[in-house]
Order: sequence, then C-alpha cells, then structure tokens
Amino acid sequence: MAIMLKYRAPTGETRPWTLREILQGKPIDRPTHPMLVHFPIAFYIGALGLDVLSRIGRYPAASLAATWLILGSFAGFAGAALTGLAERATMRHDSRIRTRATRHMLLQYAAVGIFVADFAIRWSHRHDLHASFLWIALDLIGVLVMTVASDIGGQMVFKIGYRGLGGD
Repeated sequence: MAIMLKYRAPTGETRPWTLREILQGKPIDRPTHPMLVHFPIAFYIGALGLDVLSRIGRYPAASLAATWLILGSFAGFAGAALTGLAERATMRHDSRIRTRATRHMLLQYAAVGIFVADFAIRWSHRHDLHASFLWIALDLIGVLVMTVASDIGGQMVFKIGYRGLGGD
C-alpha cells in the first residue's frame, strides 16, 4: 500500500489532494471509513460487557474501564463520522445509496447520543465498584441502535455493492 503524495490525472496533470479526497482514502487507494468504524463498535460493546461484569463479578475497575472505553469510542466515532461524511458527499442526492447512507448516519448519531448521555450520567460516579442498572440499560440501547445502523452500512456494501472511494 503505497501512499500517493499527489493526485496524477490521466492527462499528466498533478495537484495536491483535497481534504475530502484524503478523508476518503484516495492517497492510499483504500476507503478509510471501513477502517475506522470498528473502534466505536468494539468500544461500545466492550463498555456494555465491562458494566455487566462489574455487576456479576469482583472486578473493581470494570465500570471505570467501561467509562474510559466510552470516552475512547467518541474519538473513534469522530474519525468514522468524518470519513463517512466525506464519502456521503460524493453520492448523488436522489440515489438509493444516499438514502441508505443518510439512514445509517442518523442512527449512528442516535447511538452516539445515547452514549453521550450515558457518559454524562456516569462520569461523577465512574469510580463506583458496580455499574448502575441505568448505565447498563443505556449501554444496551446504544449497542442495539448501533447494531441496526451498522447493519444498514453492511447492506450498502454487501447487498447494494457500494465500495466507496467517492463513487456512486
């Protein structure tokens, strides 16, 4: 995987990459959105698992670790959202794929909103030995919403055949 430092057109013209092209992964000839989505997904599920472990076992740091995983998921979400928005911007406005991408995006924003609320509620109690049932409920709802949204993203790739890098 070589990094192309400048865009070279078939006509021989060269120019710097635009920010959108960099976010889409064109300099590395790979879509970047699929590379980044795994982090918030794994961190959301990990936070749920750690919160449940803090309730059923003797894991005194589990709920604190879950809180930090949620914070980490926000960084992962930021990267995934930026690259996803750059990809969505290249889709035709009236296309079926853009409609699905919009649905996928809005559900992912809803999931992160649930985790922001979860994080805000838990922050002042993050050192508690056991996760509250409210934290676990919010984790579970957020994971379920994220799962539905991720399925829509998967359908875009595997059922419709959208492969990214700025094409419709």
